[in-house]
Amino acid sequence: LDALTAIMGPERQVCVAREMTKAFESITTMPVGELAVWVAQDSNRSRGEIVLLVSGYKPTGLEIPAKVLKTLELLNEELPLKKAAALTAEIHGCKKNALYKWGLENFN
Repeated sequence: LDALTAIMGPERQVCVAREMTKAFESITTMPVGELAVWVAQDSNRSRGEIVLLVSGYKPTGLEIPAKVLKTLELLNEELPLKKAAALTAEIHGCKKNALYKWGLENFN
């Protein structure tokens, strides 16, 4: 669980299904960051057959490909950020506002 938290972050949802189809069957879902504490509170929670279901990655839509950022950086060296963002958006077919915002946060 510690490795899962380190790799996927403490907010990733995980479902623990234990002893399925048996008398002590239990199913619990919570963020992986809280799961280690929950398991440590009762030694029975780590016994038996356990299945972990980990929720998939959900892109935020804010990821900008490296080649787009490289274009923005090169254009920003010669042009104002607003114009560099507009040209980069036109070249790569992405959102101008997202590029402009990224530039404001990352360029000096």
